[in-house]
Amino acid sequence: MVSQNSYDGIDKYAADLIRHKARQLVGKAGFTEDDRPDLEQELMIDLLQRMRHFNPAKAKKTTFMARIVERHISTILEARFAQCRDWRLCQTSLNEPLDNGEGDTTERIDFLDSEGSLGGGTRETRERLAHEIRMDLGQAIASLPEELRDLCLRLHDSTMAEVAREMGIPRTTLYDRLSKLRDAFREAGLEDYL
Repeated sequence: MVSQNSYDGIDKYAADLIRHKARQLVGKAGFTEDDRPDLEQELMIDLLQRMRHFNPAKAKKTTFMARIVERHISTILEARFAQCRDWRLCQTSLNEPLDNGEGDTTERIDFLDSEGSLGGGTRETRERLAHEIRMDLGQAIASLPEELRDLCLRLHDSTMAEVAREMGIPRTTLYDRLSKLRDAFREAGLEDYL
């Protein structure tokens, strides 16, 4: 398949480099020929955004472009192999028939809950369990002292560094509070959710 991407007005070396590198990615990390035009576009966008940082006193233009493209490919591959979305783990069809526990088979997709999580048991059982967990967490959070409850709520949407900046306190102080927060969850029997 020949890419239909047009590179009018783009440096010929950059266009050739990106086509070559995208072609090399096909067959690796689960990328197919159908992914090639998208890979080319992603690499080109990244290169064009970074070209403003090019300094002819530090390197040749072709060297700069090659390094930018190679680094972005490394980033793409790193994300592709990340444990949470490793393409090698996704080799199951949602239409695969599974035993539903009642002597019959049901497609895998019917075992998904409202959040798209796959698990055992019926949807109602998993959703009821999730509701009970939310209730237990809510009660545990409500019983916390004000400073720990505030930290817990802030950590829901922010990192420790962001919370430290917002509150104007050192991260070491926050980590001490986080340790107390974990102890409180353990005492409430929620250590599986830490």
